[in-house]
Amino acid sequence: MEDSASCPDCHALTDDLAAHERWHSRLIHDLAVAVDKENKRRDAAGTR
Repeated sequence: MEDSASCPDCHALTDDLAAHERWHSRLIHDLAVAVDKENKRRDAAGTR
């Protein structure tokens, strides 16, 4: 990997830093959605 760049967030080496950063953004988004859904599910189960 001659032209590799190191990700400032996770220090992974990547040939396409922009694509890697988009992957990070999607990962964080998906985690936030999953946590939100789980919290809503728990709230709904607790009110019954």
